[in-house]
Amino acid sequence: MANVLLAYPNLTDGSTLSGGSWQAPLTNLQDRRLARVARTTDCTTPNTQFAIDLGKDRKLQVISLISHNMSTQGQWRVLMGDDPTFAANKYDSGWMVAWPVVYPFGTLEWEDDNWWEGTISQDDRAGYPGILLNLLPSITLARYVQVLFSDANNLAGYLQFGRLFLSPGWQPANNMSYGASFNWETDTKVARSLGSVPYFDRKAPRRVDKFTLGFLSDAEAKAIVFEMQRKLGVDGEVLVAWDPADPMNLIRQSFVGRIRALNPIATVFLNNNSNAFEIEETS
Repeated sequence: MANVLLAYPNLTDGSTLSGGSWQAPLTNLQDRRLARVARTTDCTTPNTQFAIDLGKDRKLQVISLISHNMSTQGQWRVLMGDDPTFAANKYDSGWMVAWPVVYPFGTLEWEDDNWWEGTISQDDRAGYPGILLNLLPSITLARYVQVLFSDANNLAGYLQFGRLFLSPGWQPANNMSYGASFNWETDTKVARSLGSVPYFDRKAPRRVDKFTLGFLSDAEAKAIVFEMQRKLGVDGEVLVAWDPADPMNLIRQSFVGRIRALNPIATVFLNNNSNAFEIEETS
């Protein structure tokens, strides 16, 4: 298991987005409200690609598109560099599947349409909080980023995305302490009639990670975690990847959220500190 990855700040909002053909504006990717989607005019590769100009070289390790409608056959690709034409690049992800294998062999029934592939089914895809996530192996210093898509047979006739997240990332030297947890929470209300029949006001569930970094050095605790709390508060965006080395569960256990409480940094013993995180998925 790889150490948990925390990514911030989101550099998207200070960047310039261009390219493609959009019926709902590309700049909606710079709006934190996922319902304000950017939507292409069709599914052709020239009309779905876009470029990001960060204004100057920035440290990059994470790029993600949240709340997408790509099909189970869709693919995407990321280029990074200092050349706005992308003729020469510092990083090329190659073509990546939009929906990776998420079911271990034997967990699906023979009758399931996705038994052979182990990917998400077409029915489940519609209700899943889709995330495209590319975690670079190391920090890349680049000014320009290009994102391309290949999903010409998408039944919707367009591609749409709710939010772009682009940032450096940090992994602590020591991983989460035992007892870390992740779960779904919901604001669904339940009311009962006089005859005890339950009625529901359903709300979409959201993910919550709770974990403690119990072996932080003084440098990590003060120069990274303490500064993270100052910069993000309880409203700033942070992307959490529970285990970056687990491709089968990466989209299950990765999301963009906010820190629910700024818990104190505790000195456990000499040059060893502890801090508890509670990160709630945003919608």
